[in-house]
Amino acid sequence: YETVQAIVGMWRKVGIEAEIEVYEIAKHFELRLGHKLAPMAFYNWGNAIGDPNDSTGFAMFGPSPHSGWKSKEVDAMIGPLWGEKDEAKRIAGWKKVDRYIAEHALVLPLYQQVQTILFKKNLAVKPHMAGYLLAQSVSKAKA
Repeated sequence: YETVQAIVGMWRKVGIEAEIEVYEIAKHFELRLGHKLAPMAFYNWGNAIGDPNDSTGFAMFGPSPHSGWKSKEVDAMIGPLWGEKDEAKRIAGWKKVDRYIAEHALVLPLYQQVQTILFKKNLAVKPHMAGYLLAQSVSKAKA
């Protein structure tokens, strides 16, 4: 909620008036499914496993119930990736999709939250580029 308040405050400084409407998650899903979200809507999405199908896939694939987005080009790029069994090919495909989305400014990320990680000395944690804590990145520290 504080993030939305900050955005509205910044908009006011440049002459844009906005009202904050808060509703339950079920209402958000209902509006999104019916493509009736306001022109600016905020939803805090997490991706605990760091897999692109859980972020880019659900958010940008038009037929997904988690997407308010409609793009034949993006859908055509994402569609085959859902069934791709070759992991390297699948990840390369998602990178291509993410690059297309960024180059065409289809999504404008406002910020990325920081995740503080504390761990015992006997553990080693390999950082993830996007700041996620992935279970597979934690191992025993070398003695």
